[in-house]
Amino acid sequence: MKGIDVAIADPIPPVTKFDKRPSVKFLIEENCQSIDEVKRDLQTDPLYDTNKHDDLWILRFLMSHKKKPKAAAKAAKTTLVVRKEQNLDEGDIRAYPVGQESKSVGLKRYLKYCTDDALSFVVPDPQRGVIVFFVLAGMDQHQMVKNVDRQDWLPSFCYLNEWSHQWVDYVTRTTGRLTKSVQLADTKGISLGGINSGKCRRDGKVIGIMEDCYPQMLQGTLVCNAPAWAQIPWHICRPLLPKHMVQKIDFVNSAKNEKERKRLFAYISKENLPARFRGKNEAWPADFPPPL
Repeated sequence: MKGIDVAIADPIPPVTKFDKRPSVKFLIEENCQSIDEVKRDLQTDPLYDTNKHDDLWILRFLMSHKKKPKAAAKAAKTTLVVRKEQNLDEGDIRAYPVGQESKSVGLKRYLKYCTDDALSFVVPDPQRGVIVFFVLAGMDQHQMVKNVDRQDWLPSFCYLNEWSHQWVDYVTRTTGRLTKSVQLADTKGISLGGINSGKCRRDGKVIGIMEDCYPQMLQGTLVCNAPAWAQIPWHICRPLLPKHMVQKIDFVNSAKNEKERKRLFAYISKENLPARFRGKNEAWPADFPPPL
């Protein structure tokens, strides 16, 4: 991958006092025996390539499967098949973020039913992870389900996840600290009538497939500016989503609670955080050119 001088750099000092990312080299050393066991299991897989699938790649699978080598190897094999089927190893897409510049035709059809600020995938700081801004009110879920072929769902989500994966992998390798992405979902303005259970089902099915393919990539989804009734659609969609995804969703009152707002600073600085989340960045939609 462009911009990487060594496979894994020595860990940099914490970027801020909120930066708790662990050292990758320490994690690999701590789990070296289990990593070697997964390697032995993968050796007979024709899609396994030691030049691409190194210790860091295997480490993420181990950490997502409670450090059980057999479960990690099984998930890795599933991932190799999906990556082959979806042509995910064909190139570096970091310079083509979500939007009309993306390389995915299916994703462009998906985004036709979103406002310009509904979905932003950005890397505000090259030493920290991917930040995803969602404005749920900016998605016409009903028209999306009606007009976007369900076959476009998987390629679209593959592109979103692959772009994020390539960036968090780059940041992890260049900083030496295990880096993940974080989603900030703004629910202001969303109504019960705007929630489509069909979209929840499609999302849940595809996320279930993606779950094994991108281990240890998502730190969590922080729901901000949620109205009092927001728990209602959450309880509707919750049974339709994978358990691991549900466990990573939390509600943060960034607008009114300074203590909770500070939780966001573990992932993005106050200067880069958009004003709608009570940061200092007045620009919206969030726009940070890829730091290539």
